[in-house]
Amino acid sequence: MTACPHLAMLHRAWRCVVDRMSLRTPLNGFTLIELMVVLVLLALLLGLGVPSMQQLLHRNSLRAEAHRLLAAVNLTRSEAVMRNRPVSLCPSAMSVTGQPVCGGHYSDGWIVFSNSGRDRVVDPGSDEVLQVFAGMPPGYTLTNRSGSRELSELISYLPDGSSRKNRTLLICTPPAVALAPLGIVINIVGRPRLAQDWGQCAGAR
Repeated sequence: MTACPHLAMLHRAWRCVVDRMSLRTPLNGFTLIELMVVLVLLALLLGLGVPSMQQLLHRNSLRAEAHRLLAAVNLTRSEAVMRNRPVSLCPSAMSVTGQPVCGGHYSDGWIVFSNSGRDRVVDPGSDEVLQVFAGMPPGYTLTNRSGSRELSELISYLPDGSSRKNRTLLICTPPAVALAPLGIVINIVGRPRLAQDWGQCAGAR
């Protein structure tokens, strides 16, 4: 027995229509009923295929965003060690505004910058923006592990490569998509890793 009875039934109906069409001569036309059957079958096939395609696209987008954020965290850590000074990651819309200002949420974008004052201010005289990242796709958010709060805090690394704090960064898709999130877990020594099934977003299943 097939694992998709609905698709099998549609396939049999489609083959029946195709067989009838193949028996016709070039001089014969199609009845209104036959044309309606073809249109209904096409509508059903599209209705089954479009949601699956949307889920696939969002799943790929979620994975891409997780790897993009993980790369930013790894960059922050490696630059702190290499420069022997604090380096931070903060939410910023600099990719749109051009202004090196920490603010808003990570869904707006983020920047990696050397942070001599270990604060949320990019000081022109002593700090340097190392890399600018664009925002997430519409509806995507970065939240805490429970998915109850969108994150906006600074993520800082010290020259020894530690962050001195355990963190879980959860990337959530729009609630209507309801995909299980991907997380980035940072342990107390600062080592980040990608994690699945590590939290719950609002609307995820």
